[in-house]
Amino acid sequence: MLSAILFQPLPSALIALGAFFVMIWPGYALLHLAGHGRHRWSATLFAGPAVTLALWIIALSGAAWASVPLRSIFGPVWIATLLLAACGVALRLSVNRQVAAAACARREGLWLWTTAAVLPFVVMPATLRYGLGNFVNSPYADPWSYIMVADYLSTVARGVEGGLSALHQYASHLMNTRNASSAILAHLAFGFGGVKADQAMTPFCLLLLFANTSALIGFARSSFGHTEAALGLALLAGLGWPANIVFAGNFDQLLLLPLLPLVAALALRAGGGINLWGASVLIGVLSAAALLAYVELAFIGLVIAIAFVIAPGSRLSSAIGRTLLVCCIAVPVFVLLTWPGLDALMTMLKSQYSTTAGAVRPGDGYFLGLLALGRLPDTLWALGGEYSQSRWIALPWILGALLSAATLLGAWVERRRWGAILALATVAAAFLHFAVREHYSYAAYKIISVNFWMISFFTVAGGIYLAEWAKPRLPQRVSIAAVVTTVLLVVVAERTVVQADVIRFKHNALQQKAYREAQTISGLVQHAPTLLAVRDDLANEWAVFYLSDMPLLIAPYRIYMAQAHVIPFMERAKPVDPAAIRYIVTDRNDTIRAPLWGARRIWDGEAYSLWEIDNSAWTVLADVINPNGIEPGGIWLGGAKTVFLVVTGQAGQAALFANVQPGPRAAPEAQQFHVTIGTSAGARTIEIQPGEIRIPIDLTAGKSSIGIAIDGSVGRKIPTTGDVRPMILRMMDYGIARSIKPSG
Repeated sequence: MLSAILFQPLPSALIALGAFFVMIWPGYALLHLAGHGRHRWSATLFAGPAVTLALWIIALSGAAWASVPLRSIFGPVWIATLLLAACGVALRLSVNRQVAAAACARREGLWLWTTAAVLPFVVMPATLRYGLGNFVNSPYADPWSYIMVADYLSTVARGVEGGLSALHQYASHLMNTRNASSAILAHLAFGFGGVKADQAMTPFCLLLLFANTSALIGFARSSFGHTEAALGLALLAGLGWPANIVFAGNFDQLLLLPLLPLVAALALRAGGGINLWGASVLIGVLSAAALLAYVELAFIGLVIAIAFVIAPGSRLSSAIGRTLLVCCIAVPVFVLLTWPGLDALMTMLKSQYSTTAGAVRPGDGYFLGLLALGRLPDTLWALGGEYSQSRWIALPWILGALLSAATLLGAWVERRRWGAILALATVAAAFLHFAVREHYSYAAYKIISVNFWMISFFTVAGGIYLAEWAKPRLPQRVSIAAVVTTVLLVVVAERTVVQADVIRFKHNALQQKAYREAQTISGLVQHAPTLLAVRDDLANEWAVFYLSDMPLLIAPYRIYMAQAHVIPFMERAKPVDPAAIRYIVTDRNDTIRAPLWGARRIWDGEAYSLWEIDNSAWTVLADVINPNGIEPGGIWLGGAKTVFLVVTGQAGQAALFANVQPGPRAAPEAQQFHVTIGTSAGARTIEIQPGEIRIPIDLTAGKSSIGIAIDGSVGRKIPTTGDVRPMILRMMDYGIARSIKPSG
């Protein structure tokens, strides 16, 4: 019942708003008990969601690292969350008389809470059309990987691998990597009535965006004390780069965002001598959560956030003393709470940093606009320049230049806060190193997006100075508040336009709906052994997720499952006897569908077709790995060998049939071609002529590979198109048969 409601827009919006409200109070309870209640800190309610998030991270990720199947603790964690929420409400009411606010202050608080609640829907507007159950903000494969691990952690003790379902076997290769996002996804899926983890992705992102905006507001109120400044910081730092993080599907990075500005807010209080012990303990808790969330950037992010412990104008000796005192309290808390996974996370950290120096670097190609220094103003402020395909437009560039100038001015205004100035310089140096020297856009994106809250702090500081300077110089009819509001609204509007141009919300929603039809297939086959022979990358991976309850043989593997270091894990999945297979799932699109023999089509959807075996010697040409690529209508043979992946229920002879014609790189007037055929039994050479061909092959039950290579040199003549591929033979209408006529 609840699963169906998650696909309805209005109930979804109400559920999200209710979740926002609940998320405030468990964190508030801890803050109050640590001596930072509403009667002592005006921003404490805005800090509540991020603290709640930290508690979830520590409890759930800690249990995962301790190899506890999360399904056994979801109930207790939810009960503890609700009890803490009730405690938080009671504690807040207990100090109500001490914090009686004026009507003006209540209106300002209403504006701030409205911003915190609305901004997540501005980043993810499709929620109001497609509901919480559809995650349509990202076309990338990373979110799929997160939910695979979520299912694994909730069902299996971390560390178990071998003999599992294909879903869990894939996830097991990530057993020693960060897992907090996946743990929370599984936790939310349980909380929504046991839905599948894919339906928790949108609620997960909305809650994190809400916690991030709230934390930004809390930090701004602690540092500036103005509602206008808090709104400005929330809009600048809570919209652009967080939206890009959601678009890229970097859930762990999104999970880190709310923790850093809250650490900075507590560092401000500790630096001012306000409940130093309580603030330091909370910094330790939040730092532990940050490490568990995203170890690679946690350390630099925490150092930058803790730099705010140094009060403006502090002497070096007193600054060092205060920082060391905070660290002496926070570090033991940090170590205690991260202990179950600390060794594995440190190993992962070393491994990740070593890959950045490799020939193939993680994420290369993301946000290439960051490498174009001429687009730096609109790139830095996530106004479209970060996307290399976007054209240059004057308005976002001018807006970015103005905001950059305000940032530099703010750095001058806050020059006595030298710890934060050093932090700003560190971020700028790291960004320029990766963008200019290393030409590594993905690393530059990580640095700038995780620390953008701090950059925006200086922007707001510069904006406040400019507003105070301009106020007596402007005509009385011109309101400085109206000018600032206009600039911020233009920034919000520009970012919204960028997002609408980049994300194909409707296409992603229809695509996800099509992939979800695999659940219909699951009902049709009734747990019978099934072959998944889907060639489309995304359709293949989503079918693995939705068909996880049945014995599943996968050929081919796609995207992450096809990586060299992952294939051994996939091959150790629970064995499926090829002779026992009763159904085959293929692409619905016949232009890319795997050719097959010995089965009849019994069901068609938008993305998939289901075939029922009607011959025990069924055979499928599951995949073609061709160095010259795959094109509509055929493939080019020549150069390195082409490999055909074949799956069959019985060993025996078969025939690979095709129509072949000479290509532009064939030797002039060539009428015969020497071809080497390689199988598990060895290699042999045959001669083929243009036209219809049938190549006899011996198959073994299960998966077989057949290699075909054209012998002889490539012709020297290059086509007028300039295509230099060794296109010797064009193979068309190819398939596999154990009789004259193939199925389909």
